[in-house]
Amino acid sequence: MNAIRLIWPWARQYWHIAAAGSLASVVGVLINLTIPLLTSRIIDDGIAAEDSSTVVRTALLMIGLIIAGMASSAVSSLLGIRFAFHTITDLRRDLYGHVQNLSFGNLDRLTSGEILTRLTSDVTKVTSLLSIAVSFVVQIPVSFVGALVAIVVIDVSLVPIVFVMVPVIGVLVWYVIVRSNVLYDRLQSRLDRLNTVLQENIQGTEVIKAFVRQDHEVERFDRAAGDLADDATLVNQLVASLFPTLILLSSLGIAAVLWIGGGNVIDGQLSEGELVAFIQFMAFIAMPMMFFAFLQPLLSAAGASMNRIAEVTNEQADVVVAEDGKVLPSAAGALDITFENVYFHYRADTAHDECAIRGISLHIPGGTTVAILGATGSGKSTLVNLIPRFYDASHGTVRVGGIDVRDLDKSSLRRNIGIALQEPYLFSGTVADNLRFGRPDANDAEIIAAATAAQAHDFIVAMDKGYESVIEQGGANLSGGQRQRLAIARTLVVDPKVLIFDDSTSAVDLETEAKIQQIFDSLVDVTVILVAQRISTALGADVIVLLDDGEIVGQGTHAELLLTSPIYQEIYRSQLGEPVA
Repeated sequence: MNAIRLIWPWARQYWHIAAAGSLASVVGVLINLTIPLLTSRIIDDGIAAEDSSTVVRTALLMIGLIIAGMASSAVSSLLGIRFAFHTITDLRRDLYGHVQNLSFGNLDRLTSGEILTRLTSDVTKVTSLLSIAVSFVVQIPVSFVGALVAIVVIDVSLVPIVFVMVPVIGVLVWYVIVRSNVLYDRLQSRLDRLNTVLQENIQGTEVIKAFVRQDHEVERFDRAAGDLADDATLVNQLVASLFPTLILLSSLGIAAVLWIGGGNVIDGQLSEGELVAFIQFMAFIAMPMMFFAFLQPLLSAAGASMNRIAEVTNEQADVVVAEDGKVLPSAAGALDITFENVYFHYRADTAHDECAIRGISLHIPGGTTVAILGATGSGKSTLVNLIPRFYDASHGTVRVGGIDVRDLDKSSLRRNIGIALQEPYLFSGTVADNLRFGRPDANDAEIIAAATAAQAHDFIVAMDKGYESVIEQGGANLSGGQRQRLAIARTLVVDPKVLIFDDSTSAVDLETEAKIQQIFDSLVDVTVILVAQRISTALGADVIVLLDDGEIVGQGTHAELLLTSPIYQEIYRSQLGEPVA
């Protein structure tokens, strides 16, 4: 029921399908409840009275009702499947869309393995629950109550047997449900871990082979798979022991009815047909509980899965979008960027003096080229990630075009910012598809111009089909430098007003890097930010900002920093091998 409550926001628009399926299920149950009465009639009024015509007529009626009951059940099942897949399609679409709208901070906490499991395995389990819920949510109580009324009418003296059997079965089923719910939740967590290990192995296969760690990774996967198998064995053993136990309890109840009810037949208080009908109605009472036991693994798994899905859907994006966000004017010139006493931390409990970014105040005039230089871990990428609001500053203000980024429409902000990352991701498809990723309406001339500026045109036309050549997932059939140049071209196609190159030329040679940087001279009304570790990348910038341990430790032109910054002088000597004049 908790799973159904959680799924209801997606299921409610299809309530009419569920209602029709439940109605068909109730019709089937009511038909089935007449079968014991007809059986009693055949025995008492037909066989015992040696009236063959009664036997034939009643048997034909019974066959007709059985067929009608099967048809009702079939209709209920078909409607249940339709209801389930309509609902799950909406859930999967909204879940995927919600993940797309989460910020980087949320995705830092949710591993890709966890998200993958929720979108696949967990959703599949909920689908199975919904497809049967239409039939059994109403069918089970109607069958139970109807059969209970019938046995009271037939012979109230035998009812205590049922009242002893039912609570015992109920307690047993309830214990298994409570216990297995915990186990199924842990089981899905084990599956998360297995998927994460598997994904890391696939994505890191080159590193694994380079360090000859295949055996270690096999052992790591084996441990994850073993933990999953142990929990799966435990929960399935628990469930497997339930069904035969219920059969035993039901059989004992029937035996007790035959013992006491047989005496009532001998005493003339009960007919043979009524005794048989009583036993059949007992089966109708036990059957829902038996069905529940049989379906219990699915119910528990679906309940745990829906809770896990709800964890994602209830995850609130760290970056809150303003309802009345301002739009950057399309006719505006180059956008300036300002950081005002900005602090940033990845964890909420981080003290100010331990932040990744501390007290940054920086103004980048529109149309200038600024290089942010620093060692690994100095906070360069963290700083530029605050501009398009991949993260929000923990303290202080970031302004683009003079407007606080928190007050801007997020789509408007990001459409004006192009980012080329050090580790670019290319999607499976053609070269042209990837270049048009940020601007699908770009024409051939525009993507060729961008590729030429990024020094990618030559190797693209050398491929089998040129711009229609197929790129494998992640750009696996390209070198690191080729991927970076395509990523730069993809960014240029967008024609943004702010260009951020986050160490995006680290895999290309110095000559190619110098050619790529020539495009900055031809850009009009574009603010360029170069994030780099190599000093050669920063030499042509209007201003170089030197970061160290999350703080600005130097700012100025190349010549100014050579005169005033010991840290910059050391970088210059170590990378270029030239003495400082």
